[in-house]
Amino acid sequence: MKVEGLDEGEALVAWMPLSFAGSSGTSIRGAFSLSPGKIRRKATKEWLRAADACGFPAPTGDLVIGLSSDTRLHVWRPQFWVARPGRHAGWFPCSRIAQVGVARHGTALRLTFLIDDGTLLGFESLKARRLRSFAAQIEGALER
Repeated sequence: MKVEGLDEGEALVAWMPLSFAGSSGTSIRGAFSLSPGKIRRKATKEWLRAADACGFPAPTGDLVIGLSSDTRLHVWRPQFWVARPGRHAGWFPCSRIAQVGVARHGTALRLTFLIDDGTLLGFESLKARRLRSFAAQIEGALER
């Protein structure tokens, strides 16, 4: 698959559409409030602040993360409707990731990165098997 943002000779090894950790819970809480959009925007803003503080390129609360052959995590805005890599937002070196964790959290499965500066970045998906496989590929890249 040809995607924007990869360097010459760099290949996309794996990719996954994800949302920030807690987005499903935030959406459920918002459904029972008078201002669901405001609740989601507030939670997204806090999550984006944490991502920005450690240099992780996060264009929105919904994104596509891909692992490249150069052991970099690339981040894209999802394409409308198909949740595939769209506009490239930037990349993050796997060497800055100290640890990768996967755990069930309610109906979603959560992928967490411990960044070398102590920041925790969490993402979630409802696709458990695919997320576990994606996390294993990232862990493999960390070992290189």
